[in-house]
Amino acid sequence: MNSLYELSDIEQYYDGRKVLSIDNLTLEENQIIGFFGPNGSGKSTLFSLLSFISKPTSGDIEFNGISNKKIDMETKQSIVMVPQNPYLLKRTVSENITYGLKIRGYKEDLNKKVEEALSLVGLDNSFANRKWSQLSGGEAQRVALAARLILKPKVLILDEPTTGVDTNSAQLIKEAILSAKQKWNTTILISSHDHNWLNHICDRKVALFQGNLVESGSANLLFAPWEKDEYGNLVKFFIDGQFLVIPNSYEKKRDSVLVLDSDNITICKKDCHDMIVETTLIGTITSIQQQHSVEYLLIEVSIGGISFNCRLTREQMQNQSLLPADRVYVNIDVDRVCWI
Repeated sequence: MNSLYELSDIEQYYDGRKVLSIDNLTLEENQIIGFFGPNGSGKSTLFSLLSFISKPTSGDIEFNGISNKKIDMETKQSIVMVPQNPYLLKRTVSENITYGLKIRGYKEDLNKKVEEALSLVGLDNSFANRKWSQLSGGEAQRVALAARLILKPKVLILDEPTTGVDTNSAQLIKEAILSAKQKWNTTILISSHDHNWLNHICDRKVALFQGNLVESGSANLLFAPWEKDEYGNLVKFFIDGQFLVIPNSYEKKRDSVLVLDSDNITICKKDCHDMIVETTLIGTITSIQQQHSVEYLLIEVSIGGISFNCRLTREQMQNQSLLPADRVYVNIDVDRVCWI
């Protein structure tokens, strides 16, 4: 697979404050890559750099082997972004969708292109003549997406595309993204707080925290709030009444972030007597996904509303007869955690 972006020694400052610091990051083409982390972690800042709207304070971004200092306008126009709160022109849906084509000099078959773009986001052609003010939040988000898809971009960047939209719109946005990847080999970069939605659509996930790249794989991040036990160790309480004590964490602050590799979580559905200990938790499998390696599957388990990922071989999954919605025992190797 070919590299599309190569980031080296990136630092970004606003008003003298460092908001982003990435030593190295490679993003490959024709992938759907999800970015996640708490508010203020640097996702929107990174997207502004990747779309070449902003320039890094220092460091270099290569796109298809060309430095950001030498990117031409045609290349920039092949990268489009839908911000978290997309702005629609105070015009009809059709005029919003064709705006990008017109400023790029395209004038032919516009009505046909509008119909195709609306279809991609699950809207029929009757929406073409609606005014921007007649759209619901989910419809406006899909129209904004249609206006980018009509351009058949090389890179599509989506900042929180499912925030404030209903379940149906979120599903249609997902289908449109997958269609763009399949039809035009579009590389799609998405940020979202909806980890479950990201897990179901992404080929890869990248985590950010306080402007730093935490990991780019299947590691788990467990965020604050934390409580302290009688020994001063951090304790995570789940909404279902379960809790997880992290030993030897008395020097850590309550706003610390725990990082745990997916290989350090084990699950069991049947014949689990040998693995159950005092710290064993109970969770529900929410998804089972194929990894790039054919041998491994990524299993997502929800414990009290918080998602964890673990890796199993196909043989392990088959032996346990694991399926989504199964209740399982979960052991977390708390001696293998690290902190940020």
